[in-house]
Amino acid sequence: MRQKNLLKKLRSKRGLTLVEILIGVAIVVIVFASTLGAMVGGFTTTLYNADENRAAVLNSSLNEVIMNTVHNMAFTKSEGLDDDDISSGDPTVSVIVSAVAANIPDAVYVPAEEIDGKMSVNFPKGESYQYTLIPDVKTTLQTNSPTGTPVEMDGVAIKTCFDSAGGAIIYESFVPYSK
Repeated sequence: MRQKNLLKKLRSKRGLTLVEILIGVAIVVIVFASTLGAMVGGFTTTLYNADENRAAVLNSSLNEVIMNTVHNMAFTKSEGLDDDDISSGDPTVSVIVSAVAANIPDAVYVPAEEIDGKMSVNFPKGESYQYTLIPDVKTTLQTNSPTGTPVEMDGVAIKTCFDSAGGAIIYESFVPYSK
């Protein structure tokens, strides 16, 4: 008996209705759209994380080049950079910019500007990796002495900007002058 019912169903001319097909297609589209959304989100996050890692490595390299250049030139506050040096194209700044260009060719130097009595920078869009130098910055650094006494130091602030898929990634760091 079962076999007869099965053969009868197989020989039946009845197919799927339009409503059944539309419901099936709608279910497939909903599943596909949710999966696609998750994939795009994951891909964007992966790209941003890769950009952030690259920016951190480039920032670290840039800091090391500038720190070595500053220390090799043995800047002190009295003989080193001042606010006018950055905007006037001082040879000292040129040496730092040249050292960076020799070691990190894709880094673009953007001069800092004085705005309301403070040195600031407006990184233009379109450049993938940019940096600026801000002289005569005072900061308090923790020492390695047993007491851990903080020391106020003069130095050069470095700001870097890396253009990524998720927006600008900006790092700030500090290189003290030699004493």
